[in-house]
Amino acid sequence: MSTSIRSRSFLGLFLCLAGGLASAQSQADRPNIVVYLVDDLGWQDLSVPMWNERTPFNDHFRTPAVERLAATGVRFRQAYSCAVCSPTRTSLMLGQNAARHHVTQWTRDPSRDPSGKTERLGSPQDWRLEGLQPGAPTLPSLLQEAGYFTIHAGKAHWGAAGTPGSNPRQLGFDVNIAGHEAGGPGSYHGEKDYSAHWRNGSRVWDVPGLEHYHGLPIHLTDATTVEALKAVDRALDQKKPFYLYLAHYAVHAPIEEHPPYADAYREAGVDEPESKYASLVAGYDASLAAVLRHLERRGVAERTLVVFTSDNGGLSVHSRGKTPRGTGKNTHNWPLREGKGSAYEGGTRVPLVVSWAKADAEHPIQQRLPIEAGGVRETPTIIEDLYPTVLRWCDVRPPAQHPIDGVDLSPLLTADEGVSRERPLLFHYPHVWGPKGEGYQPHTSLRIGEWKAIYFYQPRRWELYHLTQDIGETNDLAERAPERLAELSSRMMQLLQERGAQWPTVLDTGEPERPIPPRQD
Repeated sequence: MSTSIRSRSFLGLFLCLAGGLASAQSQADRPNIVVYLVDDLGWQDLSVPMWNERTPFNDHFRTPAVERLAATGVRFRQAYSCAVCSPTRTSLMLGQNAARHHVTQWTRDPSRDPSGKTERLGSPQDWRLEGLQPGAPTLPSLLQEAGYFTIHAGKAHWGAAGTPGSNPRQLGFDVNIAGHEAGGPGSYHGEKDYSAHWRNGSRVWDVPGLEHYHGLPIHLTDATTVEALKAVDRALDQKKPFYLYLAHYAVHAPIEEHPPYADAYREAGVDEPESKYASLVAGYDASLAAVLRHLERRGVAERTLVVFTSDNGGLSVHSRGKTPRGTGKNTHNWPLREGKGSAYEGGTRVPLVVSWAKADAEHPIQQRLPIEAGGVRETPTIIEDLYPTVLRWCDVRPPAQHPIDGVDLSPLLTADEGVSRERPLLFHYPHVWGPKGEGYQPHTSLRIGEWKAIYFYQPRRWELYHLTQDIGETNDLAERAPERLAELSSRMMQLLQERGAQWPTVLDTGEPERPIPPRQD
């Protein structure tokens, strides 16, 4: 049997067996929730347009399951996460902006800051190097207390190694599948034990808990999906509503292929890195399709809400090949500028689709929360919005003393109103992710309406863009619209202070450095 056929057979066998089990779930009033988070998925890495026109990327990638969700639900074309992963994942868990929760960089080792430095600046001295830890009212812990069966599957990357927060079960999940402190897998291949040992890499990247798949030709995305659906069945058999946080390691590096999906891209003349990358995209979509089919087989698709999104902009500064436009580095999110880790739109704008797993306007639970089929929204959103939104769907109140920066997006599911397009969205990344170059310096940015201001702590520079007219951020208006820049910079500083933001550290003095206000001529 070929590797590709055997890999698919593991997933297919489980789904066929599970499909024969009748659901005995009680008709509770609360919906099931699936948050489907793809790692490093760029704004263009799917066949559903997230812009006001199709692009070559939308015709390049094939994601029919996401197309199905978009046809029955609402897609948000101006959705945002943080510039890198751990801040986004923590914001989703707490409903707070990164400037407030202080997990402003990706985490792994509690004794070592993974950030780079500029010639003059380093990281904030006391950012939460240990990451998210138990004690906070996390989204799954609140749902767990309300009677939900909470499932984590895939990449966790909340708490650093050796800390309680590295284990999702310490953060409110009943089940943890494959999650720990690492932000990527050692390998995607069962034949390589999902380990980095094949490339002489550190064992810290080894994916835990899937040892029974070691040596077998099953891709990590497929194995994670199989185990996630087993956990869903546990919830249904216990007649509990469930919260499934399915956070695939794909499409994070290493860029290894997902058989058999790369072959069609190779045959079309796509270069090797991008053929492998496209196969990871096809693999996450096949997983989503498997989840939707399983929910239908168990008879709960009509009462299950699905949120599809990404944790940051698409990887573009390294490891990738030529885009469908024939371009390379820093162009994989076109028409957006740059990619993961940067201050520009390519670093933070992400896909977002919300739908019922199976639309049925006559279903009582859907009548209480109707979702416009094929809806398109231009209202800007940010990742911390999902916390109050999911709690609202599940009729769970957040703790009164817990500050929440996100807003409930529920009104946007029926009409493009109820959430202000002018509310400020703050992005605070006082670190260097790793790559050097324009956009990758420590920065803070603020979007209000159609305008976006960016402050780079080095070289102490302000930039201003009108995103509706200039989505690619090519025309800096800082000098031509000083009053607008003054307005956004003042609001930015107000929000940073209100949320207790931390600042980059001057290497020579050890002192924090705040933004310098723009010059007023």
